[in-house]
Amino acid sequence: MKKARKHLQIIIMITLLSLLGLIILPACSSQNQSSSNSNDKPIRIAMFILVRANSYDQARIDGVNKKAKELNAQVDIFSCEFNTLEQINQIQDAITSGKYDAFIIHPNDSNAVVPVVNEALKKGIIVIAADAPIGPDTRSLKPYPEGVKCVIGRTGWSTGTWLGKALLQAAEGLDKCKVAYLIGSQSQTIDRDRYEALKEVIKDHPNIEIVAFQEAQYRRDLAREIMQNVFQAHPDINVVVSSGDQMTLGAYDAAKEAGIEKNIKFIGNGCSKEGWQAIKDGQLFASYADIPYTQGELLVETAVKAVRGETVPESINLEELSPPLPPEGPIITKENVDKYQPQW
Repeated sequence: MKKARKHLQIIIMITLLSLLGLIILPACSSQNQSSSNSNDKPIRIAMFILVRANSYDQARIDGVNKKAKELNAQVDIFSCEFNTLEQINQIQDAITSGKYDAFIIHPNDSNAVVPVVNEALKKGIIVIAADAPIGPDTRSLKPYPEGVKCVIGRTGWSTGTWLGKALLQAAEGLDKCKVAYLIGSQSQTIDRDRYEALKEVIKDHPNIEIVAFQEAQYRRDLAREIMQNVFQAHPDINVVVSSGDQMTLGAYDAAKEAGIEKNIKFIGNGCSKEGWQAIKDGQLFASYADIPYTQGELLVETAVKAVRGETVPESINLEELSPPLPPEGPIITKENVDKYQPQW
């Protein structure tokens, strides 16, 4: 009898423990599942760029993808191929899709995208300006319109000012300095600002004259063709400046074909791997260094933090990041070329 009662007590105890397990374990499992779902849900980002088939943007996309993988973000890339209307349509379609938590926008025309950016902000989409500011004041990295979380880049005006200073160095000791300038795309606000800033730097130096101004679409082959004609009209050009290393190297190709490359100083923009090597080899006088890989990482990191409600800076000036830039700034010459490693 006592033995039967003892067995009954054991059975009752096991039953009670099992019931408690059934009550407690699912509650723990539900809590863990909820936490896991919260952490595992990827941040959805749409990134709008100007041109995909470009080593600069490929390096930036590499930085974007690396950081996205680290932070559990999903980034879709849209390229407008320097077409402002196409970019506006792409942004509009992304808003309509309702798929995205954040937009990273490299504006083709800083002012033209403002209405569609405002529309995105009204929908609660986080907006980060990439490479250049959005809005009418393209000389400031202050976010615009109100609600844009951060601007990560540098202004065309600042870049052009640095290029103008490099031009002054190249013109030192010349009574008369004739200059050819190759712009990438006149539709780009940042490109127009670069050129205007350079002209502002040299305006008080009457010995420096821009005798040729051409658009070369960031293409080495097109720049070479253009400069073949320019050198025929102006064989005494002293300096060639461009808004992209590809174009400056195309100008160097044309000068070498004409046998006048040693008479000319070449200034590029971007300090690509080719441009960096050309500085080391003595072909280029200088180049302004862009850091697209670093920019890509910062863009995603900032977007993810903003979506999660964390505080982010209102701007990050890429010209002030040292490293990867040399302490003296973004202009790379033979004097500091070994202090910098190109990113694209």
